Formats: sequence, structure tokens, C-alpha cells
Amino acid sequence: METKKPRLSKRTIYTIFLAKFIFSLLLIFWTLKMVFGAGVGLDDDNTFLSTYHKVDDNYNKIVNNNAVFNRKYDVEIKINNTLIKSITYSDIYLSQRVIKRRKTRKNILFVNKPNNITIKVFDKQTKKLIKNIDASVVFTMPSTHKFDKKITLNNNAQFTIPKQAYWNIMGVIKVNKDEGNFYIKTNAI
Repeated sequence: METKKPRLSKRTIYTIFLAKFIFSLLLIFWTLKMVFGAGVGLDDDNTFLSTYHKVDDNYNKIVNNNAVFNRKYDVEIKINNTLIKSITYSDIYLSQRVIKRRKTRKNILFVNKPNNITIKVFDKQTKKLIKNIDASVVFTMPSTHKFDKKITLNNNAQFTIPKQAYWNIMGVIKVNKDEGNFYIKTNAI
């Protein structure tokens, strides 16, 4: 003998459908509330001290400028006790998880203590220090620009970092008409 499966009434089916529909709408509204409450899109990206659109439009030019700059000049960027002997932007491709695990360029910055940055540029042929450089550097958190530290320097500068977090250090170094960009990811302790 076969047993018949009990069928749901139309009223039950419509009630289930309506409950799922209302639940879906509530999830959509909750998602929108969370997104707008988090301030997503309020901070413009400032990679290489420019807007995302300018970087996107001129990325090949930035890469070529760095190649020319590296052929002509040796650069020493000293942040506290860490010496970086070139301009590089390869950190731009790294996630925060990689920064957490790696051994180099980690714990460069100090929270609520004086931090120092010194930039020296040497001519590759003569090995002489170039004194008339124009360098702009910004220290920023990846999640907000609220704590940004923008510095313009010829040689060295001192600044403080207010919060323990991951930080991006971006800069542009100009020598005459040559321009080099760097991008360093680190954290503050």
C-alpha cells in the first residue's frame, strides 16, 4: 500500500513565500545599512599621492619613470632603524596577511613615539649625495585616511603615529625632472 505525501495548502505555500521575500528584503536593507554605516567610499584612494583614476591612467608611465630613476640614482629611505635601499612599489601587491607573516619591513613604525624618516639620493655615476631633492611622503592606514601623516621633506623629518595598525608608506621623490615612486607596507607597534 502506497502512502500519500501530505500536500501543503496554498495558504501555507503563500505564507512561506511571503516570509522568505520579507526576510530577503530585510537582509538587503541590513547590508545597505552596514555599508553606509562603515563609510565605504568616503575615503578616496591616494596611492602614489594621486587619485585612483590618475594612477590607473598613468601606471605605465609610473613604472617607466621608476625604471629611469633607478638607472640614474641610488636611494636610501631610512624609517627609524629600517634602511630600504631602493624605491620600490612591489608591496602594493601584498595583502595584510603577508605583511603579518614576513620578516622584512615589519614593525617599522612606533605608536605615540617620535618616528624619523630620512631620504638620501645619490647619483649612480658620481656616487655624490644630491642635495636638492623634493620628496613627499604620506603615512596612511589602508582602512581610513583619518590618521594620515603627510610630510614634505628635503632630507629628514620627524612625525608620530597615533594608532597601532597596518600602515602604508607612499612617496614621490623628484630630482630635477626625474620622478620615482615608492610604496611600502608595514605595521606600527
